Amino acid sequence: MSERQTRSSRHLQPSRNKKLDKLLNVLIGIVVILIIITATYVFKWQDDVAKDEPRQEQKKDNEDVKEEPSKEQSNDVTAKEEKPAKEKPTEEKQTSEQDAINETTSDNPIVDKVITNKNWQPTATAQSGQHVSSYDDKSIDWAEKVATVTAVTGIEKDNMIIWRMGNNGSASSAIATVSTNDKTKMYRVSMEWVDNEGWLPIKLEQLNTLNGAY
Repeated sequence: MSERQTRSSRHLQPSRNKKLDKLLNVLIGIVVILIIITATYVFKWQDDVAKDEPRQEQKKDNEDVKEEPSKEQSNDVTAKEEKPAKEKPTEEKQTSEQDAINETTSDNPIVDKVITNKNWQPTATAQSGQHVSSYDDKSIDWAEKVATVTAVTGIEKDNMIIWRMGNNGSASSAIATVSTNDKTKMYRVSMEWVDNEGWLPIKLEQLNTLNGAY
């Protein structure tokens, strides 16, 4: 090899090394930029996820509160729904009782009004066998007649004057004229005997005087 060629080769070698170094530096720069971009994206994604989680939890909590009413609200709703159901039978019962009661006037001047009630029931009896109506004030039958009068007039035995208790046309019917001790309330009660059940009130007359009432 000539000395000229050797010098030329030595002159070209540093130039090639410089080009290679530049290329490596460019590649390293590109890699660094890519790393920075990737890291920035990852950090931003994690931050967005962290911010979004509380929102999702809060939304879920709000939905839970919305879907599940409080115990007091639930009780109020239940009470409102149940209240008409409880009141309805009471209203029907009152209507039925009012329909059963019948009040009329009388041609008899001593009678203010005549009352009948389909809901009246026989006074429970302690008697058995064939019934015999008794007007002995010591007998069971008499006591059951008085109990029937008390039930329909509301006058207790201790506050009651019995002006007459007698037969009302047959052995199975009776009529009683009574008043309170102060005579502010005066009634005449008609009743009939129901076998195995007792005396049943069938008519209550409210009187304005005892004269001619018995």
